[in-house]
Amino acid sequence: MLRLAAAVLLASTLSAAAADEPPYAGSWDCEVSTFTFTADTYDSGEGPMPILKTEQDGGAYILTFADDYRIGLANITATEMDWSSETSGDMFHCKKIDK
Repeated sequence: MLRLAAAVLLASTLSAAAADEPPYAGSWDCEVSTFTFTADTYDSGEGPMPILKTEQDGGAYILTFADDYRIGLANITATEMDWSSETSGDMFHCKKIDK
């Protein structure tokens, strides 16, 4: 009985963790590179950078990193999103990479 309770607790914890993931979490083909996001990091292929601040405006997100570098993620669906950089002005259309 204890094993069953532990299994149920673990399953509910894993489901809650998945539900806490932002909609942009995962790996994306963003035209110039594969960008990978977790709830806490962003990796454009040069190594993960910690996300210092996340702001949500409706379905769009602004992520802030060290040195006030910011990117915007918008039009996020299960398979696509738009990425933009306030610093460079670059904009990419990204497609989710299934794993």
